[in-house]
This record gives sequence, structure tokens and C-alpha cells, in this order.
Amino acid sequence: MGAGNTSYPGALDTTTNLPIASALVSTELDGDGNANKVHSNLHGVLSEAAVAIEAKIGTGASTPVANRVLRGSGTGTSAWAQVALATDVSGTLPLANGGTNSTSAGDARTALGLGTAAVAATGISNTNVPVFTTGVADDDFLRVAGTNIEGRSAAEVLTDIGASAAAGSGSIATVGTVTSGTWQGSAIASTYIADAYLKNDANDTTSGTVTAAGFITGGDVFIDSTPADTVYSGITASFVAGEALEDGEVVYLKAADTRVWKAVATAAATSRAIGMVVADQLSAGSAVTVLLQGFLRADTNFPTWTIGGALYTPEAETTGKNVPEQAAPDSDGDFIQILGWASDANTVYFNPSNDIIEHA
Repeated sequence: MGAGNTSYPGALDTTTNLPIASALVSTELDGDGNANKVHSNLHGVLSEAAVAIEAKIGTGASTPVANRVLRGSGTGTSAWAQVALATDVSGTLPLANGGTNSTSAGDARTALGLGTAAVAATGISNTNVPVFTTGVADDDFLRVAGTNIEGRSAAEVLTDIGASAAAGSGSIATVGTVTSGTWQGSAIASTYIADAYLKNDANDTTSGTVTAAGFITGGDVFIDSTPADTVYSGITASFVAGEALEDGEVVYLKAADTRVWKAVATAAATSRAIGMVVADQLSAGSAVTVLLQGFLRADTNFPTWTIGGALYTPEAETTGKNVPEQAAPDSDGDFIQILGWASDANTVYFNPSNDIIEHA
């Protein structure tokens, strides 16, 4: 390149294209004819300085921008760029200059007087830090899984505990027995109420109003006149058995112990039947349910009766059972009491008379 032309910053200039003072000693630049060459010498000095500065900075075309420094980018080259901390910076910054004078976190804590860093144990033991799995989401329930905590949705929780979702916000999901408390919800569907109890459907067996005291007013009480075998329908009461009693046997109340015993027509004290046993009670001293008025069918314990015929307190047991007889007691000293009538060959309508006649 000829004198007076520059290659920088693409390449370094030399004293060839930027002549220095020693190369200009014979060159007159000021045109005054004076041989002192002052002007030439000045140009030479500036060219020498420019060549030296270029060699110091290196080549490379880049424009200064904010947050950049001029840094060497290679041998004889430079550029405006960010400092590469991993390669450009080495050593430690003294404490006096705001550093830690350390190359590791542990040494830094020691240098700053902070001691050894505590490491929190993870897991589910006491004082440990729980570790959550990646499946934990907003509104999840948390479940311990080994040493981790995992998230479970409401549906997953129901599966985990073997439950099922309620049919609706006002529904009871599990059918069972309410043993205490007051029901304050909406009406209970008849599906959940057995036909043995009052409910509002086509199988209702009562009408009228059930009062707080438990009585039905303003309607009729329905009693089934054709019960199934061993089934009764009517008015019952609970007594204490004085002896072993079986289904269908008639009983009287003994004043001496206020227990019920088998009623027989052979004596005044034992002839006044008050009721009929509706379920076997094979041990004395136990509670026994007694039909005071109504229907009872007992195919096994009852004999075959004539339908519509009257029934009496028995003189003696029939096939080992103290059940009503259709033949009136006819021995002297017997006491005759009509207990009701046969509504079927093995069904009795029990409605004992208060009138007792002594046979003489």
C-alpha cells in the first residue's frame, strides 16, 4: 500500500504506508523552502504513534455499544463484547474490595464467618423437608408415597379409600341405619324406607296423621288378614316368658311374677288367655312378643281348623303345643273362653273375649 493510505482496522498499518520521521528527513512538506523539515518530522511522529497504537489494540471492525468492553478476541485482534467470566476472570476478589477472597461456597462461608452450611434432610421423618413429586397440582390432596409426597385428585382419593362419590350434594351415598340425631335434609326417597314402616307410596298400609306421640289419628289402621306362614299382623306387646313358649301358643299373665305362662282351661287361674305368642322363645325369663289382637298363621304349630269356626282356650296341649282348639272345653270345672275364630285352615283371628264361663 502506498504512503498516505491506511488499512486499519481491517489490517495493521506499517511505517511503509504511514512513514515515520526517520523516513521523512529528506522530504519537504511545508513548502517554505526551509530545510528544517519541521512539518515532515511532525507527520512522521504521528504516524509512528498511530502504528504503535494499532499494534497495541489489534485489528477487528466492531462498534462500541452499551454494556460492552473492548477485549482481545485472538492474537492481534480485539472486539467490543461482554466479559466471559469463565475464561476472562481468574483469581479471587479480596474481602476489602467487597469479595469473599474464596473460590468455593464453603470457603466463602468460612471467610465471611458464617460457618458450615446446614443441609436439610429430605423425606417424611420428623423435621425433614418433604419432597414433592412432579405430579402435585393445584387443589390436590397429598398422599405419602415412601419418602415422597404425591398429589391425588378427589377421584383418586375416593379410589384410594374404597369410597364412591355421592349421587348429589344433598344425597346420602351409603344406605344404612341412622341411630341418632335429627334428620334436617330434604324428603327421603321411598327406596330407602322398608315397607314395614310408614312411607308415602302405593304400598302404604296406614292412613291419617302420625302425631309426635306416635299415634295415628284421623284414619284407619290396616291389618293383614292373610299373612304368610309364621307371620302375624295386629297389635302386640312385649312380656317376660315364665317358661319356654312357642309360636301360636296362648298365654295368661300370672299375678305372682307378672310373667306370661301357657293358658289352659282346667283352672280359673290359668284359663284367662290375654294373648298369643308370635315367635318361639325357648328360655324362661326372656322377652317374648305377644299378639293381643290380630291375625297369625302357623302351618306347623296349628292344627287344621274349620274356617269360620270359633276357637277356645285349650284343655290340654295339641301335639305338644298349647294352641287354640275348636272344641269347647266340656269337663266339669273347665273354664270356657272364646279366643277368636279360624280365618283360614291354619290362620287365627285372635280377639279374646273377656267373658269366661265355668262348665258344670
